[in-house]
Amino acid sequence: MTRGPHAPDPGKTIEEMLDDLAADPGPGPSADLMARVLADAQTHLPAPGGAVAAAPWWRQMVQGIGGWGAVGGLMAATVTGFVVGLGALDSTGADLVWTLGYDDYYDAELGLDAFGWALEEG
Repeated sequence: MTRGPHAPDPGKTIEEMLDDLAADPGPGPSADLMARVLADAQTHLPAPGGAVAAAPWWRQMVQGIGGWGAVGGLMAATVTGFVVGLGALDSTGADLVWTLGYDDYYDAELGLDAFGWALEEG
């Protein structure tokens, strides 16, 4: 359906050239090609009277999220957030995690640098 190269008329505007192109859209597909395309499409249709099988709930959920790529992205973000969260506790020490709920022990030297609460002594 390609046409040979035509030199544009320098005296015409773009609108006139587009009008000429719209008036002569070119040849359409042949009847033989259309018959083959329709026959191929007919072979891909389901059998008449068939019932659509319901998808399992987990497959519907995966499709609702956006597919397996989106599930993989959510898992990667979850694991990364968990690792970054645990990494923030590294400089505080394990004692801080266990003593947050108790008032009987407080030490200013626990090292809260990971949370941005740097304690500087002058």
